[in-house]
Amino acid sequence: MSTIINKDKTINKPRFDLLSPAISYPLFIMIFILLGIQGMTSYSFALFGIFIISFLAGCRFGRPGRMKRYPIIWRLGLSLFLVGAIAEFINIIYIGSIPLLMPSMRARLLPVLSYLSFLIVPGCIIKISDSLLNNRNREAIGWLLSGTFLISLLGYRTEIFALLLGAAVSVYYIKGRFVKRNAAIKYGLVFVLLMLSINLAVVLFREMPVTSSMDRFSFTTSVFSSLADSMGLSFTGQAGGVIHTSILSSLKIIPGPRTGPRTFISQLVGVGGGSTTPTIIGIPFVDFGILGIVLTGILLGLLFGSGYKMLRRGDVDILPIHALCMAFLIITIETGIADTIVLLYLIAYLILVI
Repeated sequence: MSTIINKDKTINKPRFDLLSPAISYPLFIMIFILLGIQGMTSYSFALFGIFIISFLAGCRFGRPGRMKRYPIIWRLGLSLFLVGAIAEFINIIYIGSIPLLMPSMRARLLPVLSYLSFLIVPGCIIKISDSLLNNRNREAIGWLLSGTFLISLLGYRTEIFALLLGAAVSVYYIKGRFVKRNAAIKYGLVFVLLMLSINLAVVLFREMPVTSSMDRFSFTTSVFSSLADSMGLSFTGQAGGVIHTSILSSLKIIPGPRTGPRTFISQLVGVGGGSTTPTIIGIPFVDFGILGIVLTGILLGLLFGSGYKMLRRGDVDILPIHALCMAFLIITIETGIADTIVLLYLIAYLILVI
């Protein structure tokens, strides 16, 4: 039995690819909706349906650019990892504590250094992919454990999940074989248990109630449902792009409001001055209405559909970035695209695809 990506970086196209964006992404959206069904209304459910249809349309018409080689990607892994690790070390020294052990200290972290420390994730995914392609399996495990440990010290779950999901995509394409259904279920269950265990560990270290990790899905869907129901049948939205602009302006990268996008959402739903996740279609809907949901779905579909077709064509150099962005595409179903670092990943992906 052969792997999907061979050692010589040639492709064996599977007849059915579970991780095709057109299959896996709608599936993950439906799982998210089922987990948060208590917070859903018929209107918000319909809006998610519009988004899924738009995404599938984008995937269908996505077209890869001309075949290119990007060998520089494989040389960036170590540099990104070192920059991230050094930034995290300086940040921890600056606050004089480890946020995982003292959650209240996260508020004192320097935002710039925190963002730089997130580069551990793409760095590790590149190194994991490179190690697997060269049959250095133990080395790949070492990179995965190192990255997971370092990111966990900051008390963030999102980046840990991004690393695990990105690594899983790479493993699937490089080491994944056309296995029998029972074996696929077994490996899938092991991966799910691993993610749940890490989630539980971070929750306990941060002294949060264990039930909060499950209530979060319902809370997030209820936030979006509240926004959708209050705005009604809005085709052009209400904010006119202010919340999208705040993704960059809140970090003083461009002129504009200093309030972050999730804080905007908190103010709109009356939660207070916290940070509220609005789902992948929350911000587009508030800014641009149903049109924003359709455009977001089509653009993401075009991007990931084109990138996936490049991968299947044999452009293996795109694999680490595809794995990274697929991970965040799944995560942002709940969190929404509200972070500058995620935008930068998607822009890098776009540059490789066009």
